[in-house]
Amino acid sequence: MADGVPRVADEPSEHVCAGCCMAKMREDNFSRNPEKTVKSAGVLDLIHSDVMCPMQTKTPCGCTYAVTFIDDFSRHVTVYFMKKKSQVLEKFKMLEADMESDTGRKIKRIRSDNGGEYTDRLFKEYLSKQGIRHEKTVPYMPSRMDWLSG
Repeated sequence: MADGVPRVADEPSEHVCAGCCMAKMREDNFSRNPEKTVKSAGVLDLIHSDVMCPMQTKTPCGCTYAVTFIDDFSRHVTVYFMKKKSQVLEKFKMLEADMESDTGRKIKRIRSDNGGEYTDRLFKEYLSKQGIRHEKTVPYMPSRMDWLSG
């Protein structure tokens, strides 16, 4: 047994965290033909993003938030865990560096809700400096996100 790794109980626990339950949920409204729901012409033309509300259970590193970035064309999903919502810009910069070096293409647009983490001055200035257009949907209305409604 490795040092510092807690022993896992031999019997399954009765406790199931909310995150595990949500991960097993299904959404029947997704299109059965994903190619018909793509609204972009190529990789990194449009990135969808959203922040997951605080989780009740913290990660081992103490994170309670997660931000998702989904490429509209390829459907490539990247998830970063965060301790604070204010880390969205930092995580976006990480995504941008990784994806642009992997593909040789630049991000053209990002679509998110109108949440403060996406509309603060620093985020707006960064997008403007990079030449990235920000498309906003209605906050707290995930059904309005094109990538969810298919």
